[in-house]
Amino acid sequence: MSWRFIVLPPQDGYHMVTSFVSVADYVSKGGKNTLLVFYADKPFVNVGVHQEVWLEVNLEFTKKMGIPVIRRDLGGGTVVITPGEHDYFIVVRAEEAPSTPKALYEKYLTPVLNVLRSYGIKAELKDQDIVVNGKKISGNGAMTYDKAVVVTGNILLHLDVDLISKCVKVPSEKFRDKMAKEMSEWLTSVEKEIGYIPPRDEINKRLKEEFEKWLNIKFEDATLTPEEIQLWEKLAREKMNEEWIYYKDNRHPELKTERCVKINNSVALCHVDYKARKLIRLTVKIVNKKIDEISISGDFFVMSPKGFIEELEDKLKGVEVTKYQEVIRKMFEEKKPVIFGFTIDDLINAMEELIRKPEAQEVI
Repeated sequence: MSWRFIVLPPQDGYHMVTSFVSVADYVSKGGKNTLLVFYADKPFVNVGVHQEVWLEVNLEFTKKMGIPVIRRDLGGGTVVITPGEHDYFIVVRAEEAPSTPKALYEKYLTPVLNVLRSYGIKAELKDQDIVVNGKKISGNGAMTYDKAVVVTGNILLHLDVDLISKCVKVPSEKFRDKMAKEMSEWLTSVEKEIGYIPPRDEINKRLKEEFEKWLNIKFEDATLTPEEIQLWEKLAREKMNEEWIYYKDNRHPELKTERCVKINNSVALCHVDYKARKLIRLTVKIVNKKIDEISISGDFFVMSPKGFIEELEDKLKGVEVTKYQEVIRKMFEEKKPVIFGFTIDDLINAMEELIRKPEAQEVI
């Protein structure tokens, strides 16, 4: 089987987060499976599609330093992308991709794993990440687009822990120092593991070889089609729109709180962070014993169907607090979402934890 292998020059953040969408559109229309490789030309903050910017990003610092904040179409957590990483985008026809996240990551990340091992790095696959002695050296995610599946990821070549820690929102500066120290304990890089950064051309060569061997394919060196470039430019312009960057924040402008507050005898505003496999952040406004509004955010991945989280939020509006489980179970049964990071039971447990808050109990 023939795949395309495309190496692009360094790109800005807006083009980086949209490149694989234009390629997915090409693949969906019958084009060849594609491995796309390049890296960022300057730092930017990359927010997951299900996250609220105000909860995740130190906007005061990023604005001061001119570092763009960009929302991608993919789930997962907030990451600070720098030129110190080597990024890859694997785009395949949906019928060829395994249906479960675990099998999907195993199939398409094993070649990346083998590239790292070829440098003497003792890398292992853990969920959607590649780790070395428990430290992440490669972060990855996946999404569906029409008739294509996309796996995106990076190899950390060099780490700028100081910059990363300053871009992320934390409770205090003391905590930021602690986080920077902890980052060094759970992140690593090729440079830290082997003492130098291999040439990118060499890494690309090894990626080609390992993908060809593992998947029994042959690559042809290629370039993007004019149609892909045209769509890519259109999508990049859309990502610059602040309505998109802050769409999750603007969807729930009255739910910006990280605590529980009883507003009056019939109204409470409550927030909870619940750690499942990934983080679920819930903020709920309760009015007259009903869910007046709810925000479900976090660093999880919803591979399908698109817009599931927003539809679930809308379905829960106006529902009596005591009957929310029925709505959630019905939605999961009807839509059969493919989610990596939490289960239906995790979501219900998160809601139960929020409802048990004293401020919520007083108005239910």
